Amino acid sequence: GITLPRSSASIATVTEKISLKDVKKGDLMFFKGRNIQSTRVGHVSIVTSVQGDTIEMMHSCRRGIIIEKYQTNKHYTSRFLFAGKLPQVYPKDSLLVDYVLIAEAVEIADTLEGGDTMKTIYRQEQLVSMKPIADRDTTHSHPQIVKIIGVGDIMLGTNYPNSSYLPPNDGKDILLPVKEIISKGDVSFGNLEGVLLTGEGERKKCSNPAICYAFKMPDHYIDYLVDAGFNLLSIANNHIRDFGRTGTANTIRILENSPINFAGLEECPYTTFEKDGVRYGFAAFAPNTGTVKINDYANAKAIISHLDSVSNIVIVSFHGGAEGSTMRHITRKREMFLGENRGNPYEFARMAIDAGADIVLGHGPHVTRAIDIYKDRFIAYSLGNFATYGRFNLSGPNGIAPIVELNLSKTGEFISGKIYSTKQIGEGGPILDEQNRALKEIQQLTRKDIPECTLKIEADGSIKHSNASEGDTP
Repeated sequence: GITLPRSSASIATVTEKISLKDVKKGDLMFFKGRNIQSTRVGHVSIVTSVQGDTIEMMHSCRRGIIIEKYQTNKHYTSRFLFAGKLPQVYPKDSLLVDYVLIAEAVEIADTLEGGDTMKTIYRQEQLVSMKPIADRDTTHSHPQIVKIIGVGDIMLGTNYPNSSYLPPNDGKDILLPVKEIISKGDVSFGNLEGVLLTGEGERKKCSNPAICYAFKMPDHYIDYLVDAGFNLLSIANNHIRDFGRTGTANTIRILENSPINFAGLEECPYTTFEKDGVRYGFAAFAPNTGTVKINDYANAKAIISHLDSVSNIVIVSFHGGAEGSTMRHITRKREMFLGENRGNPYEFARMAIDAGADIVLGHGPHVTRAIDIYKDRFIAYSLGNFATYGRFNLSGPNGIAPIVELNLSKTGEFISGKIYSTKQIGEGGPILDEQNRALKEIQQLTRKDIPECTLKIEADGSIKHSNASEGDTP
């Protein structure tokens, strides 16, 4: 395998430029992105064959991962910048080569069924290997069980309006009480409720300051998330634009330079990554400005279906449903909050699974909601306030939240799980709750709101299929 930077522009910096007439199978072709007047690299393809003057290339775009003739596509011939070869690659024409493309900053506007038009999608896919198949080590098989850890909202403290809203010891200890659980996951997920920004940004303007909060965590707080074991975050929520373009761009920059995968904005609607031989796809949705819209089902289906075609396990996150302690129940209807359509979580989760999702993890209401299973795929409708320091209402149901531990097959089917109950006291920060209130809340809400749910939630927090025997649970 070959380790490469994750963006097409960065890959271009490690290639040796060559003339287009000299390209061979395995070489790369670089193109402009959205702005045709720009000279910046925004897209990359890989050459799959050269027959005379005809170049065939493979790349990922809105239409999927496709192979096409370069000369017949005006979109790309008008945006071509240069070709390049990777010094590490020595292709042999007699061997097949297995490619997984990077394609970032793709701008194809395709028409979907019903006449809807897909906006520009910026991919974050990683080149996994350019090693000839004959040279591949195929002795390493996928693990039989994959462990996913999921939590809800994360806001580790804000330096706005001042540093008094940051936790003691500069936040170093805030996640330590739950680190042992979080770090068990092959994938450990949470919703980053705010931006990472030590400096200043363009604070959002609010028509009603009484219901308006802006959150920005210092840049180095990313280290606390990494140390706790998180490697997947949603940034699709109502706080990712709290400090304008500056805050959003800085958050993306910091996450790109960390081991944490992320998605949820128009700039980065989804991502794929690999861990221990399993390929994961992730997409996140919300109703808010600049996010991938939860109510645009045609767009959501297209994204999820694509991820399903290139991944072993697809994880979908959504920030949806009305907020507050009185909004703990699944209504199976559209939910409104402060005049905003926050989607229908029940309907959205089933749509996502029908499109190819294997897990659906919800957040946004700031309270714990029911869990569910559909087509052997797990759903959590809201994972509540997990680690929200300083500026959140943590009274009553707002102050308890689950950590869900899920054991899945390598193709995404739910096998078993466990609920760990946490609570936040004082200004906040998660600790284990000996009263197991989040567990009891999930048991009660699932019985009431999803009475047909076939999951069995035990008093010790274990989750299993209702027809599973003791020997079936890993």
